[in-house]
Amino acid sequence: MQWPAPCASLVAYFEPMEDAMPQAEERELAAGVLNAAAHFLSRVREWWRRRAELDAMDPAELERMASDFGMTGNELKDLAARGPDAANLLYERMRLLGLTRADVERAAHGLMRDLERTCACCSDKATCELDLAARPDDPAWEGYCPNALGLTGVKMLKGRFPL
Repeated sequence: MQWPAPCASLVAYFEPMEDAMPQAEERELAAGVLNAAAHFLSRVREWWRRRAELDAMDPAELERMASDFGMTGNELKDLAARGPDAANLLYERMRLLGLTRADVERAAHGLMRDLERTCACCSDKATCELDLAARPDDPAWEGYCPNALGLTGVKMLKGRFPL
């Protein structure tokens, strides 16, 4: 297209920027993908490290330690491999329900540990995460959450126990 002389200089000025914008967006997208991949790989390395530490333990010591938590050595390995944030969705659900760790422990000694272990090993984390983000007050979580009965029970008991 032929531009009048005054416009031609403006077009010439902006054309390189137009070409650069997709490149900048592509670089930004590539950087985001690389960051996500690096984060994923660091989590995999951390998982391997945690798993290797338990694999290196004397089997009898591992079983003794696991029994202190009411589980087998393999269950302890599986739980440790999931990482320290594996029960974060439980803590968020508890916050929404107005529950604290103390409320749970007052209801039943050891219940908090059981709720954490159940949450850490849950296969519905993706659904739970979406529900917590999009519909935190929707009671649908009670239909798939393996901790629903325990959490609703603690909520009903809250305030009925002396501090």
